[in-house]
Amino acid sequence: MLIGAIVVAGLAAAGPAHAWQPADLLRGPTAILNAPLVPFRSVVGGVQLARQDRSPGLQRKILLPPTLAIAGGGMGIAEGLIWGATGLADTVTGGALAIAPEDATHLSVAPLPPLFSANARDRKS
Repeated sequence: MLIGAIVVAGLAAAGPAHAWQPADLLRGPTAILNAPLVPFRSVVGGVQLARQDRSPGLQRKILLPPTLAIAGGGMGIAEGLIWGATGLADTVTGGALAIAPEDATHLSVAPLPPLFSANARDRKS
C-alpha cells in the first residue's frame, strides 16, 4: 500500500512530459510487441560492441564477443520484462502516464547496445 502511494506521488510530481494524444493509445501495445525481441537485439548489440573494441590481445578478441553476447542477452531479458510490464501499464492507462521507455514505443529490430556499455543509449527525459 505504501509503495503504491509512493509510486503514485512520484508520477504525479513528475507530471506528463507532453499532453495526451490519441496516438498514445499505441504506446503500451507497441512496448509489449517489442519486449520479446529485446534479448536478441541486445545480444547483437553486445557482439557489435565487442567488434568495436580495439584493445590488443588475442585472448581478449576471442573471449570478448561471446562474453558480451551472453551479458547482453541477460540484460536484454531483464529489460524485455521491464518493457513488457511497463507496456501493460501503458495499455491499461491508455498511454496517459507514458510509463514505458521511449525506446520501447517504436517498433524496431535494430540492435540495442546493452545497458552496461559506456554509451548505451541516450535516455532523454
